[in-house]
Amino acid sequence: MAGPKTMHDVRTARSVATRAMPTSEGAIFLQLHRLASEKLRLEREVELWLRKKERIEQRMGEIEQQMERLRPICSGVTIESRINAPKKAWRQVTVEY
Repeated sequence: MAGPKTMHDVRTARSVATRAMPTSEGAIFLQLHRLASEKLRLEREVELWLRKKERIEQRMGEIEQQMERLRPICSGVTIESRINAPKKAWRQVTVEY
């Protein structure tokens, strides 16, 4: 079984499910309240991510427009080929101490 892939996959104290079904009415209401709070928090988080995604897409569009305006000026330069080129592997150095 694989562990969490990123920090966002780690369960928090809020998001961990309880182990047993509550028996008393108060415990049931408390669990319902916790679940409703967690749901509200997640809905807010989704809204934040959607707004962030919109801002990023808008900025990417602006950058693409600027690039389109500048391409005819210097048509001999190929900048995109350097951007899309595969990255060189990192050099590894072993340090003993």
